[in-house]
Amino acid sequence: MHIMLTPVELSKALGGITVNGVYKSLERANINLIKTKTGRKRIPHLELRKFLINKGYKYPKLNISFQIVKGGVGKTSISYALANRASHYGAKILVVDLDQQGNLTRSFDIEARKYPVLLDVIRDNVDIKKSIINISDTLDLLPSNLNNSRLDVELIQTTNNVSTLLRKLLIPIRDSYDLVIFDCPPAINKINFSASCASDLIIIPLNPDPYSIDGLELTLSELKKIKKEFGANFDYKILLNRYDGRERLGAYYMRDLIKDEEKLKHIMPVVIRVDTSLKNAIFEAKSIFELKQKSVVKEDIEQLTLEILGINKWRNNFIRD
Repeated sequence: MHIMLTPVELSKALGGITVNGVYKSLERANINLIKTKTGRKRIPHLELRKFLINKGYKYPKLNISFQIVKGGVGKTSISYALANRASHYGAKILVVDLDQQGNLTRSFDIEARKYPVLLDVIRDNVDIKKSIINISDTLDLLPSNLNNSRLDVELIQTTNNVSTLLRKLLIPIRDSYDLVIFDCPPAINKINFSASCASDLIIIPLNPDPYSIDGLELTLSELKKIKKEFGANFDYKILLNRYDGRERLGAYYMRDLIKDEEKLKHIMPVVIRVDTSLKNAIFEAKSIFELKQKSVVKEDIEQLTLEILGINKWRNNFIRD
């Protein structure tokens, strides 16, 4: 969890800046590098944050939810990987596990039964700060466990406005984070409705198969209804996941999406390719960037992170020494 960027990785992220140029820039900015046992130098998260801010970069303030009415499409694995990588860039992240199965919580190797979860915050007025687990200096987690299976019952019975519930719960802590990432269950329910209303951006991971396409249609229909009836102000993006260009099925569904002008406007300019290393990393409770071997999904998550953080666009304005 505590992996840090190397100057080489920062050079690639900034684009057009040589590794030597990055080292010189870090030195002039008095950034303290850490030397690992292997002799490689790495940039601590908060030092990198200070460096980027001094260079004119502004971290986005976004609430992002991953959701689709279909299980097994990669919501949890992508939200986990994105949260980790964004934190490596110095972004302050809160991950909120809304799924009663708690798979995201287990990905962080957390035994959630020891901690209060969202149900306790809503039903028993537990201070939300007491339910947050610190993972690293730039990454926190609000965990989930099976107790959250009663969330929908509680939300049906509550006198609170469900459409504003999550956003209001976050008010005491929201200023402490750049990104709040909701990992939602694969359902149409009250907690997903509240997460949608609290989100600035909804990312819909889509696998190239007919069941995922059906899930996409149901999800888009529900989001359209939420926008119309409650005036929720979120954007949505479709993220192609587990894509294999060698398979006809993937190419077929890609073509089908592109033909739909409305959906085409919302397809993310990043594709997550098929790669087992992401599952392996989660199984080992590690960030994929802790794995030594190269992988295409590592490259894709990197690009997704740079896209979400806006570094891809900002780097053209990088203030050079």
